[in-house]
Amino acid sequence: MIRRGCISMRPNREVKGLSRKFGIRVRRMKIIQNGVYQVVTTKGKVYCLKRMSYPPTRLRWIDKTLGRLRRHGFPRIVWRNPREYSGKHLFVKWFHHSPPFVLHPWLKGSWPSPKSRSQMKACGTLLARFHRTGKRITIPKAGINNMSGKWYTYLQNEQKVLQKAFRKAKRNGFRSPLDRLLQAHGKEILQMGKASLRSLRNSDYRSICRKTKATLCHGDCGPTNIIRSANGMYLIDFETLRLDLRAYDLYRIIFNSCIDHGWNFSIVKSILDGYQKVFKLTTSDYQMLKIWLRFPRGICKLIVHYDQKSPKEKLQIERDFPRFLADERKRKAMFKQLDAYAKKRIG
Repeated sequence: MIRRGCISMRPNREVKGLSRKFGIRVRRMKIIQNGVYQVVTTKGKVYCLKRMSYPPTRLRWIDKTLGRLRRHGFPRIVWRNPREYSGKHLFVKWFHHSPPFVLHPWLKGSWPSPKSRSQMKACGTLLARFHRTGKRITIPKAGINNMSGKWYTYLQNEQKVLQKAFRKAKRNGFRSPLDRLLQAHGKEILQMGKASLRSLRNSDYRSICRKTKATLCHGDCGPTNIIRSANGMYLIDFETLRLDLRAYDLYRIIFNSCIDHGWNFSIVKSILDGYQKVFKLTTSDYQMLKIWLRFPRGICKLIVHYDQKSPKEKLQIERDFPRFLADERKRKAMFKQLDAYAKKRIG
């Protein structure tokens, strides 16, 4: 992933062409990451130009759903305004077969810090209000991303990735550095995955999905997808928008907030306290949350494409492996605190 957000430069041909199709003229740009640009117009307005490689039906679903959220009282989203000239088009393409790009205003602000309990509490409250408003709207059907009822299939496929990596390491005679790491820790990691799948199998998940209306979820909520501005907190980056149980969104915001902060339970508590100011959690919510927290998803994502990586990237994966494994263990150790918290809140 390319990060050059500190370098301002003249717009390249692609950014110029895409911007003109949106009806704006760009004076300068910054590369934030691969496919994401901050662009400044000749009139001084600042936008985010972002590649979203999804079919038009999915993009229209995201757009219609966010529009309904705004109209029903949740304005804290950064997305296009169709009433403005720059928001006239939902997406444009550089060439016919090129991926689509979207344009939305650039919100000046900063990411919330997991070190700040008040900011984490505010993040929890923001997510709860997003969920509450999502419950009130009619969700468009065309292009819908509905993950309700699909957890077992997804986690089973993730477990197969881990099993395949361990079997391959064994066939190789544990020759590579990653193979030797899997030789030492593979069984422990596979047990984590099995525990998550077993908990899901023995839970009321299917019954909950049948009886509970799925919640509109952000899909990747966390500090880097929330902006603290002068006017409050706003959600950004909606390519992961989905229908699901709200526990999935809670898992994502907790995971994304705690992953680089030692799984300090005070972060989790702050998020959940903020959430429950608006939307109370149930026993089944905590049960579903723990299923995701049990699964060693970080390790899975780390090693999944190891063989296709460059030598430098492979070395980085090997160096990151112990840290990721330590995170998985810390998450497991946190469950007693989460259980005590849930018992106290539910009574």
